[in-house]
Order: sequence, then structure tokens, then C-alpha cells
Amino acid sequence: MKVNASWAFAGNAVYAFCQWLVFALLLRSLRLADVGLFAYWIAVTGPIFVLANLRLRSLVATGVSSPNGFADYLAARLLTVAAAVCVSLALGAVLAKDVGAFTILALVAGAKAFDAVADICHGLFQRELDMRSAAIGLTTNGVLSVALVAVSLAVSPSLRAAAAAYAAASLLALAGWDLRRTGKHVEAGERSVMRREVLRAARSIIWRARPLGLSSAIASLQIHLPRYAIGAYLGPASLAVFTALAYIPTLSNLIANAIAQAALPLLARDLRTSHALYRQHLRMLVGSGLALGVLTVIATAVLGRSIITLIYGAEIAHHHDLLTWLMTAAALTYAFLPLGTASAARTRFGAQALIST
Repeated sequence: MKVNASWAFAGNAVYAFCQWLVFALLLRSLRLADVGLFAYWIAVTGPIFVLANLRLRSLVATGVSSPNGFADYLAARLLTVAAAVCVSLALGAVLAKDVGAFTILALVAGAKAFDAVADICHGLFQRELDMRSAAIGLTTNGVLSVALVAVSLAVSPSLRAAAAAYAAASLLALAGWDLRRTGKHVEAGERSVMRREVLRAARSIIWRARPLGLSSAIASLQIHLPRYAIGAYLGPASLAVFTALAYIPTLSNLIANAIAQAALPLLARDLRTSHALYRQHLRMLVGSGLALGVLTVIATAVLGRSIITLIYGAEIAHHHDLLTWLMTAAALTYAFLPLGTASAARTRFGAQALIST
């Protein structure tokens, strides 16, 4: 678990750092209003794709059986991703003020679609206790995103070109690493996603995972609601400032999520072997979450203004109180995140949807 938690943290940390670098590059090269538009479309498409993902990765990681193995899960993910892209484009047709804004939305949706397919591959790696492969996939995606966006901004400081580069990075990482690595973990019978029986099983999986998707979508909507309000009432420039500060709590979020990802398959195994060991591990996870939350809030209160000034400059540092609130909200989740992981291990999906609601 320690090795896999380390790989999970490393992969997610590099990926999140690279996503922040992409945002920082946009801030330094484009107008705040353009950066705010990019952040707005990320927020709009976020809950849609989270719902479409249905947290199928958790089902794969915990070894929930399906007649055709991983092929059923991959087919289910492809079906839901196609639906998410269509819904995003339809919503963009209503919200976009011009063709240029709609193009940015389409590119963001494309990037999220490629990332969603990669995510189900990472669930297979997680099931096989191979978080190294998932970490390499995330790292490849992140580094390519930074490199391609930096080149596009150097050649032409355009939000459209940067968004296209962002989507291309996700596609290259998926095709160049995740899909190829997936082939080494599945049997021949698990690879075909177009057989009729696979599609029937995929629809069954989608129906079963509805509560998980709903729970995650509600949580995602909760995260993005401030962005909708800020974008609507304060404008894209203020949204860019808020999004910039919201990236800072990501580090502690990564630690908590890495531990949860590594613990999920092991908690599922504990349930099959020893309930006493399951309870012991769960108590340790909850205690670790509490400690992490306290430490992050103290660090933000002491160092928050200095960190913002160092990263973004004195102008945005005036909003350091906002960072404290953001970090406090994040810290509150660390104690109950392991409980959600334990519910997933027990396949208590309906309860999670109710709690999130």
C-alpha cells in the first residue's frame, strides 16, 4: 500500500502541478477575461463528465465482476463519454456568446473525453496494484499539456490554439501510453468492446453505477457552484483570480486522494478476509485525514499571503483570506473521504448518493 500510495501521489501531484502550470501560462500570456473563459468552460463541463464517469474506476479497482471483464467497463465508459460530449456541446450552444467561445468549449470537452477513457484504464492498473502505470500515464498527460500549450502560446498567443494543444496532449497520452499499457493487463476475451453481449453488459454496468455517478456529480457541482456565481455576477476576470487561488489547496487534496486510491482495493480485500483488519485500517485512514486537515489549515494561516505573493504577485495576494476559506473547506473533507472509500469497497453506492445530496 505504501508503494502504491507513493505512486498515486506522485502521478497525481505531477499532473496537478502541470495543470496549474498550464493555467499559469495562460495567465501570463492572455487577458484575464480569456483565462476566465477557459476556467468557466472547465467548470461547466466538469459535473457533466463526472456524472458520465459514474465512478466506474472504483468498480474496476474493487474487482466487481462482469461477464466479459474489462471490455464491459471500457464499453460503458465509451458510451457515457459520448453522451457527455453531446450534452456539453448542446449546453455550449446555449451558453456560448459566439463561435469562438463555442470552439473553446468543444476543445475542453474533447480533452475531458480523452481523460475519461484514460481514467478507466487507470482503474484496471489500480485493480492490478500497478499504480506505477497510472502515475506514468498522468505524468505523460501533464508534461505534454505544459509543453504543447507553451509552444502554442509562444507561436501564437491565442486561447483557441492553447485549448487545441491542451486537448492534443490528452489524446497523445491516451494513445501512446494508457491504451497500450492496458493491453498488457487484459486477456484476449476482454479486449473487444463491440460485441453485442459486451454492449448489453455495459448497459447493465451503467445502470448499476448510477448512484455512484450521481454522488460524484453532486460533489463536483458543489465544487463548481462558486465559479458559476463568480462568472455570472463578477465576470471572467474575477473567476480567473478565484480559480488561480483554488489551485493551491490541490497539494493536500492529492495526498488525501492518493491514500484513498491506494486503500480502496486493500479495504475490499480486507472485507473478504478479516473485518477486524478492515476496521483497523479504516480508523487509521480517518485519523490520518484529520491530522492532514489540521496541518494544512495551520500552514495556510501562517504562510498563505507569502505563498500567493510568490506564485501570483502582490495584486492577487490581497485575496489571501479567500485562500484560508478554500483550504478550510478542503480540510473538512479529508476526515470523511476514507469513509466514502470504505463505502465504495462495500459497494454501498446508494448511501453515497444520499450523503452527497
